[in-house]
Amino acid sequence: MKKRLAFLLAALAVVMAAIAASSDNGRNDDDTPQRIVTFVKEEHEPEWYARQAKLWRAVTEREPKNEEAWMALYHATRYHIMFTDEDYTPLTDIWKAMRKAVPDTYADYKLTYCHAQFVGLHDGEPEAQPDGMERIMQNMVKAIRMRPDEVNAYPDYVACLMKTGDRELLDDILKRWYDSGTYSASLLNYAYNEMIGLPDDAIIFTNGDADTYSKLILQGGKGLFAGVKVVCAPMLWSEHYRETVCRELGITACETPSGATEEEYDAWQERAELYIISQTGRPAYFGAGAKRQPSFADKLYSEGLVSRYSERRYDNLAAKRRNYESRYLTDYLYETFVPETYEASAYKLNLNYIPCLKSLLDWYKEEGDKDRYRELHSMMTTILRRTENVPWEKRQSYYDEINR
Repeated sequence: MKKRLAFLLAALAVVMAAIAASSDNGRNDDDTPQRIVTFVKEEHEPEWYARQAKLWRAVTEREPKNEEAWMALYHATRYHIMFTDEDYTPLTDIWKAMRKAVPDTYADYKLTYCHAQFVGLHDGEPEAQPDGMERIMQNMVKAIRMRPDEVNAYPDYVACLMKTGDRELLDDILKRWYDSGTYSASLLNYAYNEMIGLPDDAIIFTNGDADTYSKLILQGGKGLFAGVKVVCAPMLWSEHYRETVCRELGITACETPSGATEEEYDAWQERAELYIISQTGRPAYFGAGAKRQPSFADKLYSEGLVSRYSERRYDNLAAKRRNYESRYLTDYLYETFVPETYEASAYKLNLNYIPCLKSLLDWYKEEGDKDRYRELHSMMTTILRRTENVPWEKRQSYYDEINR
């Protein structure tokens, strides 16, 4: 008994010594700054971003020439502000401090470009001069050429090159992004199903990062749907992007954005979309991820995951059936064999299948097509079962909808 007790005490001493050594010589995970990636790919609570900003700030204070630390501090602070609606002043302070610490570097060029997009530049800053944005974008292109394989920066690279119109460099980055294997296979599948039913000369208006980049990667990375013009509607506020889009479509640039309120800007965006449609005469489609219904919603006809703009009524249910029954690749909705790299957005985007195909589900039921009804119903319930990063109440509302 005494030997056993002595053994246990000795073992306990070893464990306690190890814990003490860990405490003295190392840091726990809470004290180790973590990599900051786009919230579209990996979303955290605001408190997490605040904690990371504090940890990365400490690194910049110890190592003021550490470019990676400055970029992590900037983006952690940016995401914390985004999710809390706080003032952007701290972000501007970080940007100015970074420029003094690591001028004319990759971090300087990239973060100055990002800052101009997120926060804007103010009078008195050299970059706010008339030619300032031109120089910022030129420097961002330098940054892209410095680090063409910086995978985590690809969203910013692509956004910049969409504005400059440098198609060769854009396609190169899109090919690298695809070849890296880091982009979500689910988002690419979803984008494929959006685009597979479009005419070769179609225009598709997108709403944000996930539904824009996925389509561009299919074009530049896979060589698919080359004739389709992808237009990110919220980016039309950018003069550079607006002029590039209109030039590539062969039309005169649309009017300059106007309005100080969100409602006024939304009205301008609708006018810009309608202008592009009327001036090009090309078939126009809209993705399902818009934050609101446009004023011309009565001219949008759902063909599944996308809606076509049309001045005249037509049998859009036939197009929806054709897309779902003959064109969509849906195996990925049931099972995948690669890790999901964009959990924050991929599963949520898949929820669009339910409202987009609900009318088709009802039609199968009315027509007595039991096999098709069971198949589509099973697909919808599978999507809901796999969408764990959405509150239960919202998922339940979808269950209620498909079973109504």
